[in-house]
Amino acid sequence: MCLATPVQIKLKTKNEKLKVIVDGDKEVDISLVPKAKKGDWLLCHGDLAINKIDESEAKTILGMIKSCQHQH
Repeated sequence: MCLATPVQIKLKTKNEKLKVIVDGDKEVDISLVPKAKKGDWLLCHGDLAINKIDESEAKTILGMIKSCQHQH
């Protein structure tokens, strides 16, 4: 099963890449979400941004992921 995780855009870099906040800094490819900008929330699989989501949905998903991690 594949899991896409929410990330928030920290800043835009070169070559259609964005620096995002995910347990530190990471760059993701935004070619599928070209209008993404600083502060937006994206669903990412690996280092590929798949879709833009709102903050409420992002926080709900992150909460579910965090609760699953505490059960193990």
